[in-house]
Amino acid sequence: MKKLLLTGLTAAMLSSGAFASEVTAGTDTTTFSASTPAVAAEVNANFAALIAAINDNSQRIDALEGVVGDGSVAGTYTFIELAVEIAADSGTAVNEGYSEITTFSSSGSFTLDANETFTGTINENRSSLVDAVNGDCGSSCRQAFDPDFATTSVEQLSGTWTDDGATVTLTLGPGDTVELNKAGGNLLVFSGKDTVTTDGEPIYDFTNLALLIKQ
Repeated sequence: MKKLLLTGLTAAMLSSGAFASEVTAGTDTTTFSASTPAVAAEVNANFAALIAAINDNSQRIDALEGVVGDGSVAGTYTFIELAVEIAADSGTAVNEGYSEITTFSSSGSFTLDANETFTGTINENRSSLVDAVNGDCGSSCRQAFDPDFATTSVEQLSGTWTDDGATVTLTLGPGDTVELNKAGGNLLVFSGKDTVTTDGEPIYDFTNLALLIKQ
């Protein structure tokens, strides 16, 4: 993501002519000497060179601000999340063991208001494949694959947000917070990993990446 941001920044600079605003005294302008009459055309040419350089700088600054943003966290964001969960349990009985892989691809939008409240909608798309031992194992067991693909759901979220300069923290309720890292003026990033490998418990590995891209 950093590479993409830097590429976009460079493109914005080059698109407006990174060096077009440079004015060289004596080459782009006329140098006047004491007691020598100034020619109106030469004075006007000097002003024209300065005006062109100032306008060019203004255009390049506008292009850069479009890439890095205005520094304000408040605004509307497009939400994108990708996640993978792998889980397994040997079970306490022969017919209780299972293994599972689940993928999540979610989208939506968030609005962070200037009064430090937010609302959000997440449209989740989940697909799971469970490998379980089912049936009466007194005589025999049946290995079953239970696919559950493209299950959708919608989640509405709201709460408050704070900004400490490097991160933005969303608070959904008491003890329920999400910390997003700033990655430029228009991007907030969350990356998480939750793993349990304790003996005697179901084990799992959940990894997710969420992006909030300012519109």
